[in-house]
Amino acid sequence: MNLKLFPLWSVVVLGAFSISGSAQAQSPEPVMPLNLGSGVSLETVLVKAATFRQGSPSAEAGRGDDEDERDVTISQDFYIGKYEVTVGEFRRFVDETGYKTEAEKGTSGGFGWNGQALEQRPQFNWRNPGFAQTDRHPVTIVTFDDAIAFTRWLSRKSGRIVTLPTEAQWELAARGGLATAFPSTGKGARVADLGWSKANAPDGTRPVGTKDPNAIGLFDMAGNVAEWCLDWYGTYPLGAITDPVDTRSGQGDKPRRVLRGGSWLRDAKNGR
Repeated sequence: MNLKLFPLWSVVVLGAFSISGSAQAQSPEPVMPLNLGSGVSLETVLVKAATFRQGSPSAEAGRGDDEDERDVTISQDFYIGKYEVTVGEFRRFVDETGYKTEAEKGTSGGFGWNGQALEQRPQFNWRNPGFAQTDRHPVTIVTFDDAIAFTRWLSRKSGRIVTLPTEAQWELAARGGLATAFPSTGKGARVADLGWSKANAPDGTRPVGTKDPNAIGLFDMAGNVAEWCLDWYGTYPLGAITDPVDTRSGQGDKPRRVLRGGSWLRDAKNGR
């Protein structure tokens, strides 16, 4: 089984039904922990409904040809993971359910780090990515389907609707109300202060939350590991849109899900 998308994981989005509505007696809490049991909790941060400009200006440095701008409205508040899902959080899921990832079920293993490059070996999986990790490191060698299985378990565990973010939800959360090129506080932070890339983490991931947060308190939105999104990758349909999610799997030469946020394997510019 070829699992090239090994270093990728996602933050978690909680369904807006739990926090929206004019009849709500109190404002939703800005931070909400989810109890995973055995002393493990997953912290989430409130993202308010908003209209924002998705994509990037044509003159922005590092801009790709798939970043056409459009006005996007996210119509309901939602919560998103404060940190990338950690090894410890994923371990709680596995311990409780007995789940085996695609890398563990296949005969070829996942793509791990051999000290110089990625290499597929039977022993590489989320427990052993080829570099040292603790329970506070982001989990790796996790496929899209593995991530979906985790969110379904978390839905049952928390009694809330939990899923991966759409690309638009991810970008709204990463921007944090700002129009900067990188997820930051907007106070002139250096790119190296915002995330882990191959320039400052050439040999593996780093514990979550060890770089600067963005403007709403989210960490590692510009590096460490990339985040899975629900959308299939493709060019944005132009024009204003509300709550978009791209379900068109046939675009491009290789159908794939959207990945955002850069990683330790990529240049810092990929954290835009």
